[in-house]
Amino acid sequence: MKSLSIIIPCLNEQDSIPFCLKKIKQVLEKENIEKTEVIVVDNGSTDKTAEISKKHGAMVITEKKKGYGNAVKAGMKKATSEFIVVADGDDSYDFTELGKFIHKARDGYEFIQGCRFEKYGGKIMQGAMPFLHKYIGNPFLSFMTKLFFGIKTNDVYCGFRMYKRFIYDKNFYFSSGMEFNIESVIKLYQSTTKYIEIPITLHKDKRETSTSHMRTFADGVKTLKFILLAGSQIPTLIISLIFMLISINYFFKVNFAITSYTEINFLISLVSFFASIQFIFFSLFANLASIYLGFKKNNFVLKIFKFLNFNKALILSLLLLILSLLLLLNIKLQILNIGNYSLTIGLFVLGIAVQLIMNVLIVSILDFFKRI
Repeated sequence: MKSLSIIIPCLNEQDSIPFCLKKIKQVLEKENIEKTEVIVVDNGSTDKTAEISKKHGAMVITEKKKGYGNAVKAGMKKATSEFIVVADGDDSYDFTELGKFIHKARDGYEFIQGCRFEKYGGKIMQGAMPFLHKYIGNPFLSFMTKLFFGIKTNDVYCGFRMYKRFIYDKNFYFSSGMEFNIESVIKLYQSTTKYIEIPITLHKDKRETSTSHMRTFADGVKTLKFILLAGSQIPTLIISLIFMLISINYFFKVNFAITSYTEINFLISLVSFFASIQFIFFSLFANLASIYLGFKKNNFVLKIFKFLNFNKALILSLLLLILSLLLLLNIKLQILNIGNYSLTIGLFVLGIAVQLIMNVLIVSILDFFKRI
């Protein structure tokens, strides 16, 4: 390892930043790295964070755009080293453990992620993490991320990590807040095969004149929304299949001798069918949005949208609309002798026509934000 940049996003950390910078200095003196730099990103502090950081030899930059993600990205623009370390400035992450990350990097790993949970070898000191975060929020969001994105990280919200600059530069990053932790861990993981997770200890932070910047409910919901929209393609297809099976089951229970289609079996079948179709479209949209946001490309989905472009979808939906109107008209004219099936098929085809054109219009809006 020839060079190392340490990025510390900060917001009112005057109580804790001196401890962090002293520990970093102690570790770097032992590790004999040719070039090092410590970058403190002041994200709008109203205390003496910047002044104290400069006194301890750190480079201080100011990022006016609020949010953890904005602060880290600002630090990355200034960083000039081969390897990058990111960790908070509240001293909850013990920088004396920095050496563990450096040694793994020297062993050839390109992305080293910390893990705080005891189940995987880490440790959370008493009072260091709120109960809801420790037993519900973090484990649940880590599980969802592993399930939807296929990564093996057990603590996706851990903000103590090290990575090679070039794997960061393979991606672009859109998140501005705390969800940046999850977006970046997914993209960094997908950009290298040389990944390892190492156990670390989380300590109670040393804040006295400020409080934690994590908003439990707001940040949790925002992160969950991000995971569902960017990675829920397979689960939504499973839900679609369930609705389709329900629709088929109740369709065969419909008594077509009855002229009134307020019959419950028909209504359940119809609603379930359109729910199934909508979940299919949502899965396709989620895939496409995920691709546009810089996650792994799904060539199958790209081929679908390339084949079924706006012009083709418009023509197909118009043809389906005409067919549905003819079938509904046939109820009165009885040109085709298909009895009550004319209404049934007509309603199904009409629903598909409307869904197709509306969903393709939504995809067309996504095209304005295309980033492949």
